[in-house]
Amino acid sequence: MRAVKTVPVGRTGSDEPWAPLIAGVRHSPHGCAVTSAEGVVLGCNAAWHSLLGRAQADCVGKPVESLLWTSGDLVEVGDAIGELNRTAAGALEFDARPVPPGNPEQCIGVSVTRIEPAEPVALFLWQITDSTRREQFEIRARQLEEVLQQSGDSIVVKDLNAVVTFWNREATSLYGFTPEEAIGHTLREPHAAELSEADYARVLARIRAGKPTASTAERRKKSGEMVRVANKTSPLTDAQGRLTGEITIARDVTAMHRAEESLRSAQASLESRLKAIREANRKLAREVASRRKTEEALRGANLTLESTVRQLESFNHDDEVLSRMAELLQSCAQRDEAYTVVRETARQLFPAVVGTLHIYRESRDVLEHVATWGKEQTPEPALAPDDCWALRLGRPHYVHSQSVIRCHHAYDATSCYVCMPVQGEGHVLGLLHLALDVGIETERPAETTDRRLRAMVDRLGPALANLKLRDSLRMLALHDALTGLYNRRYMEDALQRELRRVERSRKPLSLVMIDIDHFKRFNDTFGHDAGDYVLGAIAKVITTNVRSSDLACRYGGEELAVLLPEANLECAMARAEKLRLAIRELSLTHRGQTLPAPTASFGVAEYPVHGENLPEFLKAADRALYRAKEAGRDQVCAAEA
Repeated sequence: MRAVKTVPVGRTGSDEPWAPLIAGVRHSPHGCAVTSAEGVVLGCNAAWHSLLGRAQADCVGKPVESLLWTSGDLVEVGDAIGELNRTAAGALEFDARPVPPGNPEQCIGVSVTRIEPAEPVALFLWQITDSTRREQFEIRARQLEEVLQQSGDSIVVKDLNAVVTFWNREATSLYGFTPEEAIGHTLREPHAAELSEADYARVLARIRAGKPTASTAERRKKSGEMVRVANKTSPLTDAQGRLTGEITIARDVTAMHRAEESLRSAQASLESRLKAIREANRKLAREVASRRKTEEALRGANLTLESTVRQLESFNHDDEVLSRMAELLQSCAQRDEAYTVVRETARQLFPAVVGTLHIYRESRDVLEHVATWGKEQTPEPALAPDDCWALRLGRPHYVHSQSVIRCHHAYDATSCYVCMPVQGEGHVLGLLHLALDVGIETERPAETTDRRLRAMVDRLGPALANLKLRDSLRMLALHDALTGLYNRRYMEDALQRELRRVERSRKPLSLVMIDIDHFKRFNDTFGHDAGDYVLGAIAKVITTNVRSSDLACRYGGEELAVLLPEANLECAMARAEKLRLAIRELSLTHRGQTLPAPTASFGVAEYPVHGENLPEFLKAADRALYRAKEAGRDQVCAAEA
């Protein structure tokens, strides 16, 4: 109901009665009528009786109270007339409804003006307009406002300058500010005071851009308490589609945020309980099943148990075989022994499976074949690293029967196989190749087979690395680093063994002592690196011109020695002469400089002809060497009997 308000109006100053008034408003779009002070219609225009839904004859001479609805929710017409007669107010405005036959649902806006002409007769000028549409808008606005007030979310409406124009009860509950404290103020004054200048500028830009957003943020309440809210903003437009502001719908999610933390912490225990509940349900289902189904389930469980037991037995067998392999590999003194252990272990773990083992040479440019099992055909003795995809990739390479990415060393174009790099001490030491079944869909061997293969390779790699390290240490301990020949310590140990063998077998043993002539001149003239080069070249000549059973050693400095088992003095002299000629024929070039051909002096002794014990035997060969040097060098001398 619209409130009644008074409007001051001046005197008309006309001496004419009410007829001129009607004539003046005859063509007005508003309904107009002149009544007496008692509210009786004296005259009206066409718009008046048209709005009331009556003929003109039904309006003139009738009280206004009989024309306008006087229901309780509107202003009483009689009270309005009395108010104008009692007070000095010039006019009143209120809403009313037409009395049937007019439309009682129609809302009429009424404006009554008191007119006081010169003669003492009070007249009222009535103006009416159709306010139904305005009333509907007002009702809808009140309903919408009530809906927004009753919403469970905080609803805040702002204009383009972020000034609050609507603030519902939930916003007051959330932030603590009353509508009076918020409406007419910018966002920064109530709940967004914590925003920096840059953040507030971004908020203004967002509102003026009309961009909808959804976010979660911290806001400070009027009490100072921080609250976490989930915001959703939408642009606000007028009937013409022009952007006029923004609507923000916010909800307090502080408790939800805390609940999420609690839920996450309880999730693990809840899942565990759900798992226990599901297990209990399965047990309950089994209990209520029939005896036949129970027996079938028990039989199935027994089969599963038997399968598990067999699998565990297989695991235990594999572990025993692998442990035995590791133990044997740790005890191997030679690499050939280790390769035999690998071959036998592979036969036990993968019966009837063809396999090969290749090991890198010291030069790392090629792999040598060291072991084969499962077939008589021997693969190529050497394998280039680029011939195998596993060595290129540094990881296992699985090939099924239809695969087109095959290694060059795999001759059968239809067979399945697996190539496994053998790694130890951070390096690839070799390659293990096995003709295992590989699934076309999974591109992997069976799970048990793959686990067994990986376990074997994991233990094989460190064991081979240890053997290689031991060989390297043995090489360093027994060989001279410069020449590659055995060192003096090894020669003395070998002499002790050979002397004992001679005593048992009664077979001859000869020793050749060698000294490079004028070796100091090489060092003084061409440098020590040239001298080392000459010494290494002579060592290579000696190595290539002795038997595999002979032992060539560096006795000290430029002095070398060759131990000749089962060779008498005559054979040793011939061998020494061959070495002398081979050394003279050397053509040496070092760093672009041609070196003079070296020569050497030789002293030869036979055991036990030239000494009955080791010191005498060595001294005899040494004296023969000195005689060769005194005689002019570059010759062979035999020890004196």
